[in-house]
Amino acid sequence: MIRRCRGYVGLTYQQIPHDVVDDREHFGPGKSQCRVCYRAYFADWKARRAVLHQAGGPRTSTGRPPVLDGVQELSELISQTKYQTILSAVAAHTVFLDPATVAQTQGKALFPIVRDRDMSRRGVLGSLTNGRRVMFDDNTSPTLAFLWSAGRTKGPDIQFNHVWVCSDDPDSYTALWNICATPAFLGKTTDGSNHPDVTAALRYHAFDLYRCKPAGVPEPAKPNGYDLLTWAPTPPALASLESELRERLRSSPKSRLAIAGRQLGWLFSEGLPDTTV
Repeated sequence: MIRRCRGYVGLTYQQIPHDVVDDREHFGPGKSQCRVCYRAYFADWKARRAVLHQAGGPRTSTGRPPVLDGVQELSELISQTKYQTILSAVAAHTVFLDPATVAQTQGKALFPIVRDRDMSRRGVLGSLTNGRRVMFDDNTSPTLAFLWSAGRTKGPDIQFNHVWVCSDDPDSYTALWNICATPAFLGKTTDGSNHPDVTAALRYHAFDLYRCKPAGVPEPAKPNGYDLLTWAPTPPALASLESELRERLRSSPKSRLAIAGRQLGWLFSEGLPDTTV
């Protein structure tokens, strides 16, 4: 008899799911991986545990061990699932917009909006150092831009992420090619430097889908093992992104997106103030 091994993708071993003879030589009792894949997984797990527990666990700058290592905990949790690695889990649960929808923006941002860490300035119109007029906001604007362009509503425990962190760039902050959605429990892997493999894969995937990136940033290289990843499906493409967004703006006249469109202009008004929204 033939049995399906779920494979294993690790630092030193990569094997997609494959068929193996179902006997004791090839499968251990109760295992969903063949012996070769399971040994590779177990070797990686053992190596991680050795690092974690060396000298009482990883130390911080104070010389004391942390109360919890979230990266390690998530890695061990994911290793017990069919995904095996954090990167595989992120890819399978990260939603990007359909390329046909994003193509209607011609690579441009939807609104002249940037992020401002000063909460008192959010929703305020102002100018950048180069004189460009913008609205200062928080993550509400790119979140709505993504949801409206997906034709969807927000679900519970969802996080919206910028693929490239360009929060002060009005040409990138509400650009649809720069935004994706993840479950909140995986969202942290897209931030910071703890998961560089995730960041690299997200950037390459976004560029592969849309052929867009921030100005002055080099084209991302394809990461090792990228072709083994299975990505979440995109929402259906919108026949007319402009029509969908105009309807949403008219139905939400007090939203910051609508205010920015009326007072500063937006993509589909050729950058001129649009009183119709």
